[in-house]
Amino acid sequence: MKKRSIPGKSDLEAIRNQILDFACVAHDFRAETDEFLHNGDWNGVFVVDFRNHSEEERLYCSAPSGEHFIRFWLVIGIDSEVWEKEHEKILREASRYDVAIDPAPIKKEGGKRLCRLYSRVWIPGFSQRVFGLTLSNLMECKSAMLPIFSDQPSGHVCS
Repeated sequence: MKKRSIPGKSDLEAIRNQILDFACVAHDFRAETDEFLHNGDWNGVFVVDFRNHSEEERLYCSAPSGEHFIRFWLVIGIDSEVWEKEHEKILREASRYDVAIDPAPIKKEGGKRLCRLYSRVWIPGFSQRVFGLTLSNLMECKSAMLPIFSDQPSGHVCS
């Protein structure tokens, strides 16, 4: 049986470059932070101005050294009351897109609960096409959830 190679810094740099190459063609995309940590992990935050979307987004990326997956996520703010009433519906909707939701604890009563819409991509199969599909899937998932949030007191979900 063939042993899998462990992705290293050069693999992660190639992925980062593919992300920037794809994104600059499709959208206004720039790196906000881009760091390789001492343990070999890579963390990046990209600011995305979509051509067909009025607001800019922050796409977060993380690739722990030696793992075969890179993680992508968007952060949304959900009114805590809406989360309490609609969390099952929100989780069901996200599962249709094969996207996980990672809710953070509420910092103050009546505030917003920050949640990550989270997806993983296999590094050995990573390509610009795979990244494009992953990014599109995250955005479509977020768009599909917006009607669920329309009853929020503040009237807006995105952070």
